Amino acid sequence: MDKYEKIAALYIATLKAMALIHQHNHWTTHGEIFYAEHLLFEKIYKSSLENLDLAAEKFIGLFEENFLNYEFQAELLNKVLLKYKNIQNSPVELSLMIEKDFLKLSDDAYNFFKEDGELSLGLDDMIMSIASNREESVYLLKQTLNQ
Repeated sequence: MDKYEKIAALYIATLKAMALIHQHNHWTTHGEIFYAEHLLFEKIYKSSLENLDLAAEKFIGLFEENFLNYEFQAELLNKVLLKYKNIQNSPVELSLMIEKDFLKLSDDAYNFFKEDGELSLGLDDMIMSIASNREESVYLLKQTLNQ
């Protein structure tokens, strides 16, 4: 697997992990503002799944599908999820943390592809579009924390 496929694989695994964390928070939220958080987590896990599908299809078009190797994806997904395993923050703070981490990964991936001359217009658009969606989720999560 070449370096481009490894970056694509981590990007995909992180989006999967993010969707799983948001969906878990959607199912398990409780408390005074239960319904608002329940709906918020639903909105952001669904948008992360849409972003996941977009990214996987774009990367398949650019690099074929080797980066989606099941065993490698399972290993990466496990590593990403374990990073958040023992965090004692609230569900909103946990979701905010993985969103911010993903935005950092997006920036790193963007710069990597650009520096290596592998940033097509479509890949540029995809990374930017997904980052914009994730920034909206960060905004919504921050607003929830400020209530």
